Order: sequence, then structure tokens, then C-alpha cells
Amino acid sequence: MENFAVLCPELAFKIEYYAEADAYTNAVGTEYGQFCCCTGSREDGYILSLNCELLQEAWEQSALHELLTLERFTDCFIVNELSALRYEKAALFAGAEGYRHTARLQEDSLYRCVYKSLFQTFCEYKLARELPEFGKLLTLFNLTTQDAELERLAKYLPRRQQLAELQAFLKYGIIERRADSSFYDFMVPLALTAVRTELRNVIVVTGLLTRWLQGLQAGDTAEEAWAEKAAAEAAGAAGSLTAVKMLSDEELCEVVRKEHIRELKAKMQNAATQVGKLAGAGRMVSRAGDTSQFFLDTVHKYRREISELEYIFKQSFTSMKIIDAYDGDVNLKKQQEAYLASKTAEESKVYQYYLRRKVSVDIMILRDVSGSTYRFEREYAEALVEILAAVNNFDGIRTLVIDFEGGAKVRKSFTDKAEQTSIIPLSGGGTNLLPAVRLLQEQALKGKRRLLFLLSDGEINDREQAEKELAAYCRQNLIELVKITFDEEDKYGYEHTTIVNLHKFLARRIIEKGADY
Repeated sequence: MENFAVLCPELAFKIEYYAEADAYTNAVGTEYGQFCCCTGSREDGYILSLNCELLQEAWEQSALHELLTLERFTDCFIVNELSALRYEKAALFAGAEGYRHTARLQEDSLYRCVYKSLFQTFCEYKLARELPEFGKLLTLFNLTTQDAELERLAKYLPRRQQLAELQAFLKYGIIERRADSSFYDFMVPLALTAVRTELRNVIVVTGLLTRWLQGLQAGDTAEEAWAEKAAAEAAGAAGSLTAVKMLSDEELCEVVRKEHIRELKAKMQNAATQVGKLAGAGRMVSRAGDTSQFFLDTVHKYRREISELEYIFKQSFTSMKIIDAYDGDVNLKKQQEAYLASKTAEESKVYQYYLRRKVSVDIMILRDVSGSTYRFEREYAEALVEILAAVNNFDGIRTLVIDFEGGAKVRKSFTDKAEQTSIIPLSGGGTNLLPAVRLLQEQALKGKRRLLFLLSDGEINDREQAEKELAAYCRQNLIELVKITFDEEDKYGYEHTTIVNLHKFLARRIIEKGADY
């Protein structure tokens, strides 16, 4: 399973899977679409609900059935929804133009369909350049789906032929030879400008194309008969980007003329092959510039706490060893003191002095990046940076970071530099701790003192078995385990704290154990 959090790093969301269609319907309602829906808000976070039963049925009938597994097919739907969050919800429409656009999406079915067609191509173009492994999934989704609302609308639209030409151009890059050249002269430059620039241009071009397809003259406000018929048929079915129809091989041939279908099939097979090769490549993807900037921003934000935490670690992880020295030891200072004692006739005595011990500590951090942690994904990431930055300048302190959700990945190995690791806020997917425990067991420990911090909300699917194995591993390797949560509720042995009090929490938990190691 992919970690889709990288698609929307600035937004909180979680993914819910419903195995049965009835459970999905009871949870979200059928008005949000057949296969999946996205609800929530920027402030409260988004919830993406998947109807797994209908998705499997759609996959079995889809043109992608022979090209993708069911899991990758489901990923296509997830990427489609999250790309909308990435490029639309994060834009935060504001001002009179934004309000007019939002109102018209709700009231005008043709405007809504044209906007969705442009917006999906816009997302595909952007995602293919920013996150190409996800862009291929979105490409496959767009090639093999048809907007169900648009299909109903086209039955009554007088200029349905131009609407079909717009769809063929946006989805497949096809320009029909026997089509209306005046429409292409008008549409093509506008569509290319919209999908290859910015969202504001998508909105402007949507308005221009809608007026052309309506066939209205400037200032004409007459209600068209076709609009009333389409609205009556589409009542209760509008509004979702996921109200789509999956195209079978036969239906795809009907939509795309035969002279283009071979080229289209080759494009699909190539994209599907690349998706197969990239399976899992989207997991924990991040750009070095982004992660480095997040690290630096966090260090600046918590510079006081990091300084205090650095002092705490210094006091806890270093100690002075008492060295006994006798008269005559090969030590210039002690020899001088022994010579002075011989002149003053004082008794010979044992001399003591202090020698700073060499630091030898392994710090391991397991971070829960599952969907249930979306409320605290930023705090968890900042906690990692705070700990890593506080010990970054200590010779002899090694740090390891492992992220886990459905699977596990080493985010920072013992040999990586802290400021070069890809630490960013993440959340998404299931919650299994065992993969992280198995990955931890593969690491070579060297430190005389060993600390393990487990950051999680405690909602772990394999919690009992995983924590049993983790506890046994810690006992065998003399590892001190500290389970931390930022959730309001302490449960399953996790201790609650906050990011601003993390340094104080660690001071209490670590220093009280003493510096013996």
C-alpha cells in the first residue's frame, strides 16, 4: 500500500475502507458517488471513504482489469480524490470570483461538467511533473472513466458533438478530422492554457467554454429546455468528482474512434507497465528541498526547546569516571605532588582525578504515520526533528528513525546525517507495528546505552503481538522503551505529552534512570 500523505502534505486526511456496499452507504450516503467520496473540511481534516465491494465489481468490468491488480486499481481512485485535495482544496477560493465559481458549480450542471473535465486534465498534467509515480495512476484513471453526469447531460445538449470533441481532446489528445474546425480554433488554445498554467485559468476557461456549448449570446438569460431535462434526470446525482462510469474495452472503443484505439491501448499498457515497476515507489516520496526546509524551519521554531534538550542529553549521556592514582604513577602532575609530599614528610596517599567517559548511545525512534495519526502528523514530525537536532552534534550518539503504517521504512539510518533525512509530516494507510519491529531487529546496535522512542496513538491493528515481540527484543538488547503519544488520552501504556513540553517530558523519563551504561 502506498503512503498517499505525500500527495497532500499540508492537509490532514485519512482513508477508510468499507468491505461491503451496505456499510459504505450507511456511513456516507449514496449521494456522494458510487465508488468513493471525500468529506470533511480543511479545518477538521478530510475523510476519504472507499466502497471496496463496488470497486472490485468495477475493476472486473473495466478496461484496466488485465493491466492492473485490484489494489493498484483502487489506488487510481485514491489518487484521483487526493489530487483534487492537492490542487483545489489547498487553493482556498476567496473573493468574489471564488464565490461565483463555487455557486455556479452547484447550480449549473454544464459548467460543473466542463470544469471537472478541465480540472482532471489539469491535475494529471501537474501530478505527472511533480510526482510522476502517482501521475501515471491518475493518467490511467482519466483514460478509462467517463463522467456519469456528463454522459446524462450530453443526451439533451444541442452542441453535444462539440462536448464530445472537448472530452476526446482533454482525455486522449485527439482532434477529429471531420470535426467543427471553428470550435477547435476556439477551444484548443484556451484548454491548453488552462490545464498547463494555474487553477484560476481553469475557472476562466470553464466559463468561456460553457457559454460556447450553451449556444447563448451575450446577455441571453433564457432558460434552455435541454437544461431543464438534464437537471431533472441528474437530480440527486451531481456534485462529486467520483460520480464516474468505468469504461470496458467495448465501451472504450465506442468512445474513441477505431483509428485511435490502437494508440490509446499502447499508451495504457505503457502506463500500466510503469505503474507495475513503480509499485511501492510512491511510498514516503519526498523532495530533498522540501524535507531540508522542513528540518530547518522546525529547528528555528523550537530552537529554545532544542537547546534545553541538548543540555539534558549532555548531562544524561556523559559522565565523569573517577580514576585512582598512586604516588609514582606516570603522570607529571601527580609526580610533582608526590615529590612535594616527600619534602614535607607527609604520608603517601591515593590521588583521585576525573576522566570524561566517551559517549556511546543508540537512539531509535519508531513513528506511526498511519491514517489515524493525521491530527498529530506535524507534531510527530517536529518531535523527530527536535530529538535529532538536539543530539546532532554529539560524537558517539547514533540515531535511527523508522516510519510504520501498513508497512515500514527506515527514514533515517544510523549512518545518515540528520539534516539530510526526509522528515516531513505524514499520515495515511493502515497501522501495523510488526513490520517496524522486524526492521528494527535487522539493525546492528553498538551503543552501550540504548533508547527507543515509540510515537503513536496506540491504535495499532497488531498491537498485542507486535508489542510482545518488541518488549522481548528490548529485554534481550537492554533497550529502554519510552512510549509517547500526543493524543489527549493515555492508553496501552503510552504517556501523553505535547510538542512544546517534549523536552521536559524526556528530562523526567531519561534523567531519572541515571547515567550508568
